[in-house]
Amino acid sequence: MDLSSLYSLVNESVNFIKAHPDLACLVIFTWAFLETALLLGLLLPAEKVLLLSSLLVAKGIISPLQFLVCGTVGTFLGYTVSYFFGAMLGEELLTSVAAKFGLSEESLKKTKRFIETRGELSLVVGRFLPVVRPLLPVVIGAFRPSFLKFSLLNAVGALLWILSYLLFGNLIGYLFSFIISHKFVAIPVILLVPTLYLIWRRYGKNSRHLL
Repeated sequence: MDLSSLYSLVNESVNFIKAHPDLACLVIFTWAFLETALLLGLLLPAEKVLLLSSLLVAKGIISPLQFLVCGTVGTFLGYTVSYFFGAMLGEELLTSVAAKFGLSEESLKKTKRFIETRGELSLVVGRFLPVVRPLLPVVIGAFRPSFLKFSLLNAVGALLWILSYLLFGNLIGYLFSFIISHKFVAIPVILLVPTLYLIWRRYGKNSRHLL
């Protein structure tokens, strides 16, 4: 799938949610599931849909509970499917399957090292790393750890990942509301910050070299 098709699919999904907020749960669930199931996250990253949907939550178009539950269940089930997929493949066969998705052996080894370093908590931390996220449950499944422990950490990671989008969307929504309500103060500050940064880059670094 090329970038233009993916961009169009994202826009269509968000527009569908705006037009049919009562079906938002289905769309959010589907994207969260596909993003974490069977390495599909390498082709269909859900970040944009979840981020834009979280902004719709901030605007009151989607219920925050609906977003949280549907997104969490979707990514939890996606990881569960990937776990069994990895267990079925095994480590050796996983390498050849990953190559068909255009994924290098080095990327797979990097994910494996991440799991070995972070242990089972990688299920929580790894969800916040774009390339690692779709690979993580498949690689863990190939190692065949305890499914009960996997499920518990999978549930915690899924909840925290979706919750981060919800909090971020509310923060962005609050900032937009603040800027609109206090535009005479906010706009000069927004313009001032990058200006000061550019001045610091131009003169601040040079002054340190002169000392």
